[in-house]
Amino acid sequence: KFVSGARRKCQILQDTSMRKYDIDVQRVNGKIPEIAEFVIKYITNLDLKTPVLLFSNTRGESEMLASILKEKSQIPVDLHHGSLSKEVRQEAEASLQAGKMGITVCTSSLELGLDVGSVELVIHYGSPRQVSKLVQRIGRSRHNRNSSARGLVVVNSYDDELEVSAILERVEEHSMEEQRVHELPLDVVAHHLVGLAMQFGEVTVKRALDVVSAAYPFRSIREEDICDVLEMLDESYLVYFDTDLMLYRKEGKSFRYHYENLSTIPDILRFRVFDTVGKRPIGSLDQRFIGDYGENGNVFVLKGLHWRIMNVDDKALTVNVEPYRAKTMTVPYWEGELIPVDARTAKKVGHFRSKTLNKKIPDFEPDLVKDENALYAESHRLDGTVVIHCCLGTRINNTLSSLLSSLLSSILGYAVESRSDAYRIVFSSNSRLSEDLLNNALHAEYDIDEVIATSLQGTHNINWKTWSVCKKFGIVERKAIYERRSARFLCERYSKTPIVREALRELYHDKFDIPGTKKIIEMIRLGKIPLVWTEVKKFSSLAEPILDHASKYYSAPASIDSAVLDQIKKRLEKTTSRLICARCGKWDRTMDLLQARKKRRLSCPYCKGSQITFTFQSDTDLAKIIKKKHAGKSLSSEEKHKFDRAWKASSLVENFGATALTVLSGYGIGPDTAARILRNMVDEDGDGLYKQIYDAERQYVMTRGFWDD
Repeated sequence: KFVSGARRKCQILQDTSMRKYDIDVQRVNGKIPEIAEFVIKYITNLDLKTPVLLFSNTRGESEMLASILKEKSQIPVDLHHGSLSKEVRQEAEASLQAGKMGITVCTSSLELGLDVGSVELVIHYGSPRQVSKLVQRIGRSRHNRNSSARGLVVVNSYDDELEVSAILERVEEHSMEEQRVHELPLDVVAHHLVGLAMQFGEVTVKRALDVVSAAYPFRSIREEDICDVLEMLDESYLVYFDTDLMLYRKEGKSFRYHYENLSTIPDILRFRVFDTVGKRPIGSLDQRFIGDYGENGNVFVLKGLHWRIMNVDDKALTVNVEPYRAKTMTVPYWEGELIPVDARTAKKVGHFRSKTLNKKIPDFEPDLVKDENALYAESHRLDGTVVIHCCLGTRINNTLSSLLSSLLSSILGYAVESRSDAYRIVFSSNSRLSEDLLNNALHAEYDIDEVIATSLQGTHNINWKTWSVCKKFGIVERKAIYERRSARFLCERYSKTPIVREALRELYHDKFDIPGTKKIIEMIRLGKIPLVWTEVKKFSSLAEPILDHASKYYSAPASIDSAVLDQIKKRLEKTTSRLICARCGKWDRTMDLLQARKKRRLSCPYCKGSQITFTFQSDTDLAKIIKKKHAGKSLSSEEKHKFDRAWKASSLVENFGATALTVLSGYGIGPDTAARILRNMVDEDGDGLYKQIYDAERQYVMTRGFWDD
């Protein structure tokens, strides 16, 4: 019906044959570097003559895998994912189609729709999380008639190992995840109503209703829904809606709006995260996170480490951060959109876990997980943190997490933070969470839909969805950068309109399973799903995956510690700079700090002068400017400015030697700032000097946007 329409007859021809899958599953102890080494050995031993596809679930993983594979092997490595330029992706595709031996590391960008030529082997890093993902990705190999697909799944966690086993069992059972149709998406209705007006000029509501309701997802649409959407489009000057005659026609902005919103996939800008201590990019954050958490001083977790935001550059799409050692505090964690695990796969994982847990994890409490249908809670005796083991899938656990955290917060009067994955939920609070408290929340009478809708108010999820839907209704410009306050205002402004109604519908479809959660709560109340409560001094290793990114972190005070200072020292020592004679410009050398320190005295072998200046490695103009000055030629105002800076730097090097070079190597530190640091220096080998350098670097990063170039 989705394909043929709500009112047409159709006939289904089903191919009951099933392709065979020859899949090897290997567990590797270690992280991505060890995974890369294993992949290299595996491929080398097979001596393949065709390309190999190496899938990962995230762009960050694919970038890291490709980088390590290039470093550790002679095998040609290409990279393919959605954030790369069209030219880079086309190069990788051409290499595959030509059948060149090598590894193409990719994400879902090569999952379907592109010709990948002849591929003998597909490797997957980590669990693909879904049956459909596994068969599609591994199925890209061996496209010969009657040949089985050949794959290798490499995992490095207990969760992934069991998850892959569950997915492979479902493949044997010909079982796949339900593909849920979006029911009555109002942003799509808006787009098509504008399209009808563009095509026919003037359209009655009755005709629009007749056209739209013929499509299966809109079979239940009402006349009131059409009118509500038309009123919003009228407000955005995309159509003119005559409520008396119940007809509408296009307005001036409709043409641009229609062709800018052909896709329902939202435009998501990505910000590069730059470590100002290590002077290196460490990853990326999308604009949703920046809009909600991107204020100066905020702390977040990325790739397992804490970072404090120094500033956000909207023009350069860059977030400058520094490492942070925090006391106990609430810290947001960002992981992007993870592929959800459905309830059936999660239940199989629970079954495998109850059978094999004591063998796989010997330190785990032997009586804690006996029944795969029970909920097992680990409650930490010293703080308000509880981990509940519940193999119910991503969407049900997310719904339970939101539901219970809202109820517990209202009962306690304290905020209760929560987080979930497909197999666990973690709650943490400044108040003690008890077994009775949780049981009361599970058995209380309430409307789940209302509690979930209330729990979403003001959250980044509803703010972001509202912002995206506003773009689809023409209220927000397509290229506008997401900002939390504006999104929250829009959410409040349009709370009783189709915009927020559509935002909630999308959230329920993508992240929640309210009908499934209602069934689970009913089974808990009937005693079919018991809650087993255990007090622990230390959380089990089975709880660690969720605690790695939970809301509570315990570490050292927030001052610059020795580890950060050591990182700054090593980075400065490796900085390669250009040293030039400020008198004649003839002596021009590049060297790092360690090389410069070995020289007792820096001087020019040509003019014998000791006025040696400092500039960055790629600056080839300064020597020309100095020679021009030495020859008595006039300098432009910009050249004079550069020469004066160079002369100041040379006086610092002459008086302070290699220590001046150390300070000048700091990011954004010019001669004036360097002079201040050197004047205040007490111990040139102590931590005080490096603290001053880093303070100056931080100041530069935080104020750079206000400077003239």
